Amino acid sequence: MQQDILVTTKKVIENSKFVSINKEAIEKFCDSFSLDNVATTGLGNVDQLNIQQQIGLVCVFNCVNFCFWATKGQEKWATKINSEIIDGATGIFRALEEALKNGEPLLDAHFLKNIDREKFNEILNGNIEIPLLDERVKCLNEAGKVLLENFSGDFMKVFEAANGDAIKLTNLFIEFFPSFNDYVTFEGEKIEFHKRAQLNTDMINYRHAKHGEKELANLDKLTAFADYKVPQMLRKFGILEYTLKLAIKIDSYEEIEAGSREEIEIRAATIWAIEQMKEVLIPRFPQITARQLDDHLWSLGQTKSPEDKPYHRTKTIYY
Repeated sequence: MQQDILVTTKKVIENSKFVSINKEAIEKFCDSFSLDNVATTGLGNVDQLNIQQQIGLVCVFNCVNFCFWATKGQEKWATKINSEIIDGATGIFRALEEALKNGEPLLDAHFLKNIDREKFNEILNGNIEIPLLDERVKCLNEAGKVLLENFSGDFMKVFEAANGDAIKLTNLFIEFFPSFNDYVTFEGEKIEFHKRAQLNTDMINYRHAKHGEKELANLDKLTAFADYKVPQMLRKFGILEYTLKLAIKIDSYEEIEAGSREEIEIRAATIWAIEQMKEVLIPRFPQITARQLDDHLWSLGQTKSPEDKPYHRTKTIYY
């Protein structure tokens, strides 16, 4: 469950072979950090939707919010909305938002349970078929089934069952929706990450608060959302350091196998690097949270620069 993320990932950090955290680089980054410069990226323009629709759309999005990268030399998936070409997570959110506006019953659990690859591919309106299309459809089918069996067919019922608590909401998705149960086995022990479940909670809270409602309790207990863009940024700032062997693999676009020691170490180090950054910043910014730092780093990663090194590439539904 969510509360086990730090405990279990710490075991990975203590036995790391391929990834290390540079504390001097953390200090340097934090010295120049200001809340005034924190970057955030909003997804979509959902203000015209009611809060129930906004929460439902966020949940549908996070059911399929993973693996947007392309192999070297391959065209990257993107969608076209009002003559604008948009790729990655923003692209898929906008495609879902556009489909909902155009009358597709994306928030109907029966529709999700029965959607097929052809229909979902049509909704995405991509230049090419999105990676892991079948896996995304399976996640939507699972969500529809779970909603009908446990939550009266409505994502809002999941939200209401959490009673305003971020950790409870995250754990409901981990417990009831198998595709959100993001963990691996490392040296015989269960290591938990739960990237999409935590991000889903964070995004729901953002929409809820923007709607004028009270923020969820225990948001400060969310960890970083371990993906492939945040560690790319941490490496750019010298905070994450890779062994030469791993660095060469990543920089030559060689795929890092899901569940491999290298991948597990990158994700665990991402979480703990941000925890260490948070601890350095707390004396100056007592309210700083891991999710804010994660969002800031992810947002910085949306602006490409020539000196950026590649992110690690792993085929997975978890990020």
